[in-house]
Amino acid sequence: MVNKESLNKCIFGKKDLSPETTKDLILDAARKYFCDKGYEGASIRDICEEAHANVSAIKYHFGGKEGLYRECFKIYGESRLQSASKILTKANSAEELKLRLKLFCEDFINEGLANMHTTKMICREIETENPLIDDIFQETFLKVYSTLLILFEDAQKNNLIRKDVDPSVSTSILFNSLTTALRFDHVGSKYFNKTLRDPIYAKTFINNMLAILFDGLKIQE
Repeated sequence: MVNKESLNKCIFGKKDLSPETTKDLILDAARKYFCDKGYEGASIRDICEEAHANVSAIKYHFGGKEGLYRECFKIYGESRLQSASKILTKANSAEELKLRLKLFCEDFINEGLANMHTTKMICREIETENPLIDDIFQETFLKVYSTLLILFEDAQKNNLIRKDVDPSVSTSILFNSLTTALRFDHVGSKYFNKTLRDPIYAKTFINNMLAILFDGLKIQE
């Protein structure tokens, strides 16, 4: 994300932008246009105009429109996988498992909201099974899902959760709940005055969701 104060100084002070700043500006503009108009509908000229960049910068930094589109997903996917890999490590108790899942949910929601254009793009491309990003999806986003699954599988082997519950079902319930909550947050905001952008509601949502999940997963006494 580009620092707006520094950007204003560069643009209005007639100072040349660095290559990295130009690259970041193009990515920010690309996420907006690709989200709103899709890959085919987004115009390279519009993206460059928004980014105050020359059209040739697209080829220089990304190799073309397809490369720019893929980079939007790659950057976010790699950051999500790196974060998940740090948070979703082996839990030694049910309390630790719940804490790690809570941290994962908080990170998932906060980053999803901060990168809403990319979040919407991901949902759309998963549904359409776009071959342009299939390899990136498998190497990043799918591995985030797999990391969560491994955590549940390990917890089951160590008697932290019930043996009769399929870990893949638990993973799907949690992952899909987070994704759906992000995707339709605007609906809750518009009609029910509840949004994940409200820290209090976000905390309630995560705590309630995990409470419901763990009431079903915990070993019956």
